[in-house]
Amino acid sequence: MFRARFLVVATLLLVSAPAVAQPPQPEVGPASVLQPGLGPPRSGLQTVSVKPTSWTETTSLPAEGGQVLQAYSIGSFVEQAGVGSERLVVDWVLQDTGYPTWHGSQLAALAADATTLTCFHVPEIQARVADVVNRFVGDAAAPHRFLVRVVGVGSPSWRGDVAAAVQPLPTTTPGVQAWMMPRETAALLLATLRGRADYREVPTGPVLAANGQPAVISGGRRRPYVRDVATGVPGAPGWQPMTSECDEGLSVEVQPLITSDGGAVEAVFRCRIDQIERMATVAVAVPAADRGQVNIEVPQSSSVRVGERFRWPASQALVVGLGLVPWPVPDPAKPGGPTLLPPAAMRMDVLVVVEPRLAAPAPVVAGS
Repeated sequence: MFRARFLVVATLLLVSAPAVAQPPQPEVGPASVLQPGLGPPRSGLQTVSVKPTSWTETTSLPAEGGQVLQAYSIGSFVEQAGVGSERLVVDWVLQDTGYPTWHGSQLAALAADATTLTCFHVPEIQARVADVVNRFVGDAAAPHRFLVRVVGVGSPSWRGDVAAAVQPLPTTTPGVQAWMMPRETAALLLATLRGRADYREVPTGPVLAANGQPAVISGGRRRPYVRDVATGVPGAPGWQPMTSECDEGLSVEVQPLITSDGGAVEAVFRCRIDQIERMATVAVAVPAADRGQVNIEVPQSSSVRVGERFRWPASQALVVGLGLVPWPVPDPAKPGGPTLLPPAAMRMDVLVVVEPRLAAPAPVVAGS
């Protein structure tokens, strides 16, 4: 139910042709580059000048801005998080330092494998990279955990009951609000919401995210519909329906990362919601069909896209309110159980609750 796979297949077809006499080709200097198969430059076009450059152990990289080359060990995190997780460190470094930092006039480089993150940049950026790496590997042996829960309620009236007990956090997405509150207040809020008749929770329940690793709560389906009608298809008498599919579902991703001193949490938050509100039918005249017409469908859909980054004290819980948005989530109490989406479109006040479950610090051995 929760999966995405992509397969790309490329085929190259080579066709031989009889040899044809070619006109004399103009000579091209060593500083010119020709694209394969395009022949020499046309009249009036300039060639591209290329200056081959190589670096070895005996030569240094261009460092006009004071750049230095540093290597950071990330093997302990990758070993705990799994194959390919070095990409999480690279992505966080790029977000923390800003993408334009790596695409300016001065040479900069960032690369990682399963054991080492290599960075070529100025000392100020190196300090920030070192801090990010330390946050990933600092607790790799026993990582901090974060409980992530996605719930929905039919009315936003609950907000007035807790306004005095929560502290708002800044957001950038219109309609999205965020608050931090003591964990006891968050637990009381959830208990109060569960007592409401319009309370819902995703069937997967809460999930745990390890420090630096994203937790994903998602589910959905592909809904088929008839988008058009084809007539006169060879080998197919009459008419043929042309079908397509719409994605419908919800996906929430939270990637938390503790600060170096353990006093605060930063989290990257992403949300995607797609829901088919209804299928509008349109009658298309097809002489070969019964009654001379066929109905095609036009989807009326709602989509929500949210991308945020939050920072709050590690002793408190984070609550993100998405507003009254589509809720394409099965209701376990209805026929079909936790696998059948509701037949009619629903909207709920969707909340995402993130609660830090920090690991206890390692005991200090006397005399060490």
